Amino acid sequence: MTGEQSRTLGIGDRVCWRNDQADRGTVTETNWAGVTIKWDNRSQQATQHNDMGQVERVPVKPI
Repeated sequence: MTGEQSRTLGIGDRVCWRNDQADRGTVTETNWAGVTIKWDNRSQQATQHNDMGQVERVPVKPI
């Protein structure tokens, strides 16, 4: 995603690395500089908005 798209992420949004649906995480914090993601299979990671090129938002399934 682009930096602009990253700025629209909110706490609780699900994301994945390089469009790999098995490598997912949850946004736990947002601020003016970037987001913090708690990855399901590894530790938490803070990333600046403009460095989110390998991260994609996971589509929300309707209930």
